[in-house]
Amino acid sequence: MYAVMGKVLIVDLAKKTFQEETVDSHVYETYIGGVGLAAYLLNTMIPPGADPLGPENVLAFMSGALTATGSLMTGRWMVCTKSPLTGGWGDANCGGNLSPAIKQCGWDGIFFKGIAEEPVVFIADENGPRLEPAGNLWGLDAIETEKTILASWKGKKLPAVAVIGPAAEHVSLISGISNDGGRYAARSGVGAVMGSKKLKAIVLSGNKKVETANPEKVKTLSKQYAEFINKAQWPKIATGKFLKNMGKALGLPVVVPVPGSATAMVLKKWGTSYNNTVGVVNGDSPIKNWTGSVKDFGPEKFEKLNPDRIIARETKKYRCYSCVIGCGGICDITGLNLQGDHSHKPEYETCCAFGPLLMNDDLDTIFICNELCNRAGLDTISAGSVIAFAIECYENGIITKEDTDGLELTWGNSAAIIALLKKIIARDGFGALLADGSRKAAERIGKGSEKFAVHAGGQEPGMHDGRYDPLMGVAYMADPTPGRHTIAASVYYNVSKLWDFVPWAPPIHGPYSKKSEYEDSEREALKALAFSLLKQVLDAAGGCLFAVTTGLKHWPIFEWLNAATGLEKSPEEWLEAGRSIQSM
Repeated sequence: MYAVMGKVLIVDLAKKTFQEETVDSHVYETYIGGVGLAAYLLNTMIPPGADPLGPENVLAFMSGALTATGSLMTGRWMVCTKSPLTGGWGDANCGGNLSPAIKQCGWDGIFFKGIAEEPVVFIADENGPRLEPAGNLWGLDAIETEKTILASWKGKKLPAVAVIGPAAEHVSLISGISNDGGRYAARSGVGAVMGSKKLKAIVLSGNKKVETANPEKVKTLSKQYAEFINKAQWPKIATGKFLKNMGKALGLPVVVPVPGSATAMVLKKWGTSYNNTVGVVNGDSPIKNWTGSVKDFGPEKFEKLNPDRIIARETKKYRCYSCVIGCGGICDITGLNLQGDHSHKPEYETCCAFGPLLMNDDLDTIFICNELCNRAGLDTISAGSVIAFAIECYENGIITKEDTDGLELTWGNSAAIIALLKKIIARDGFGALLADGSRKAAERIGKGSEKFAVHAGGQEPGMHDGRYDPLMGVAYMADPTPGRHTIAASVYYNVSKLWDFVPWAPPIHGPYSKKSEYEDSEREALKALAFSLLKQVLDAAGGCLFAVTTGLKHWPIFEWLNAATGLEKSPEEWLEAGRSIQSM
């Protein structure tokens, strides 16, 4: 099959061996690649009952089937493994620049098994794959580790690098893996697995080409999508204050599906932080550890987190590989007493987890927590959530100042939030108790604290309330990776217009009653099913969720898949591949 490399590399960290394995074409036709290929292989490689932090677990870095084919918004890479956080399937998704580098080294995925005797770096370049000691890197934060590797690189082509920080070295179950200066595969505890294997970094610098079946068709489709995105421009007169009105409109009892061009506009203008205001007003954002509402975190608070204030610090836009939207940004963080002077812009999830969830309206604190997590390698969703859990325990007298090492854990206490985050990163004192997430923390504290631990199957849910979008709640509970906010939601389904491509997907035409989203109807069930299968196709192809939210009419993933691979599948048949992945 075209578009894929047809091989994976298996690295035994204990034995220091490297084995290339060819993958049969029928596997790609059934599971596509990316998360699908990983699901197929890991189910044969990881034995039942394996300890997620033991030598039998396998950590897979996967590229997507559409990555490096000339298609757009298809540069996502996945880390797949048995999750130490949930005990089941785990995967984490990231943009950055690593995905094409995996395929340029000649593989669709790199699988690490065993545990190294000492900290190591995996390198693949024109000299082939190898392991080198990483003693000089162990203990460095994620950003400094990548800078050190790049500064000492002697190869012809600058590599793509994925690294862990101190939190993963300490095997925090809420740690992730960094790429390109702070982009994160953050969820499912994948950083803890990498840390348990003593694998500090992977460094990739290959030059192999990716062959496509119909490169001209791929190019034509890409040109059309780029033109659509370029035309989507937010009116200059509409500032961030307008978003409050958007939030009110989206909170009405009547749902009006948003056009894909509007999604593109807000993402180009503000990135995900547009939801800082919208989500609080319409009920999407969890507040006060999921117990509050906009009545608790009103305009006098949420306007301090207005996305205009965030992009005021933005010095340049950031785009992941093959991206034409550019929702990311690099921000000036001078004056915040941090190690560096620039940082990746905090995403909405981070802003909410360290903002409304904690009743914190200090934007500087959010920038600080974002950078601390990026350097340490913590998932900001889980980190903010476990602090919210601790605050509610403190407010209810379950823990005291004596337990918290003298910290006064009250709502909105920004100094205490930062201090506690540092303790979690270092596994120091009370922070060690929280470093493995809310479920583990509740087990350790006891005293009825479990009722304040908000999680799904052990993982803290994303910063989107299933009481606002019930399909999000279904995904939190029922997906193989529980607590994930990127799997299915009515808002995703409505803007995708999947029904124009798949006949059994329920059509959504015009405004409809919000009440219907709460009914246990065939329509709602099929919406949840359809989008979750589409999301599996997306993760197998290396596609971006934000591209889907600009509408499948504009972002032609099914046509790209056919043109790149040479297969001739209908959208319905591609969704059947998604079903195979979901089932596996």
